[in-house]
Amino acid sequence: AGPRAAPSRTLQAYLAISRTLQDFSPIQLNGGKPEQFSAPVALRKLFERLGATYIKLGQFIASSPSLFPKEYVLEFQKCLDSTEPLDWNIVKTIIERETGPIPKNFSFV
Repeated sequence: AGPRAAPSRTLQAYLAISRTLQDFSPIQLNGGKPEQFSAPVALRKLFERLGATYIKLGQFIASSPSLFPKEYVLEFQKCLDSTEPLDWNIVKTIIERETGPIPKNFSFV
């Protein structure tokens, strides 16, 4: 984190925005059909591509129907149960870095 993370986060944001725009562009690189533009869908896709912090914000939107328009709440409900899976080795590495060896600290995972 900190100042060293800025270039990486800037690149991640650039890629997320450009890929999201490409989803709705009439010019498709793969020759397919573009998605019909929807602001809630575009924003959800962008949040998912920006990572965990933005997915959490999307989950907040999904859980706050009195604060956000219905179409955003319905779209962001996809952040509650259909995020991309994460490889176990990545999860295991993070757990062990934070808590130590899994067998030593947990009876099962």
